[in-house]
Amino acid sequence: MSIYRLLTAAGREPARITDSELSALYAHPDPGDRAWVRTNFVSTLDGAVQGRDGRSGTINTASDRAVFALLRAHADVVLVGAGTARAEHYRAVDLDDRQVAVREQLGLAPHPTLAIVSASGDLAENLFAGSECGPVLILTSRASRADRPQFAAGIEVIEFGGSGELPVTELITELAGRGLRRVLCEGGPRLNRQLHAAGLVDDLCLTLSPLVVAGPSARTTIGDRIEEDHFRLEHALGADDSTLLLRYLRAEHR
Repeated sequence: MSIYRLLTAAGREPARITDSELSALYAHPDPGDRAWVRTNFVSTLDGAVQGRDGRSGTINTASDRAVFALLRAHADVVLVGAGTARAEHYRAVDLDDRQVAVREQLGLAPHPTLAIVSASGDLAENLFAGSECGPVLILTSRASRADRPQFAAGIEVIEFGGSGELPVTELITELAGRGLRRVLCEGGPRLNRQLHAAGLVDDLCLTLSPLVVAGPSARTTIGDRIEEDHFRLEHALGADDSTLLLRYLRAEHR
């Protein structure tokens, strides 16, 4: 599997991208004391973010998996909603040798933290069974305290006030305060909508998989309409598995 830069000077053939060049294309700016929030989704050509089994893993491609792994290697924390964590069988983030090497080069901790967002705290006690890698945080509401299970030792629970949806601005501020500033949100669509509605998404990575599946699958965001959130194209990459890899930055970032 090879990945190519599509936007080239007129008359030039697309050039194959090396692993180091690909890593540089997804580099973060220095976020300073604030968080830099990146989202990453894969979608079919007709807009589905899930296959027939309700999981994104059945619509992705080899090049998407390569970028997925790279984005995790660049992140301080992987942020995910509880529904996605259940559907995709999330565990603490385990990395291969190539990802570890990228993190060493960037001066990051050995493994990114996994942060699960669940207002209800309704997560199976054994959801993270066998997790022996990066730290795990559960971001939940104080109101869930009486009903939520006793999680495995080493999993930290962080509580927020209020009822209903958790306050995503406070969540992101909490993560940044812990030094987890390079935030990678992997879904789901409801959490993604909350982040866009709050104007928190700096960096949007979208893979277009060369499939059409129809059916009732969700989009990358679901829920009530929000004010339009504007982005500009940072790069467009193609791969020899017919995948399109897009990166957008918030319009005001120059």
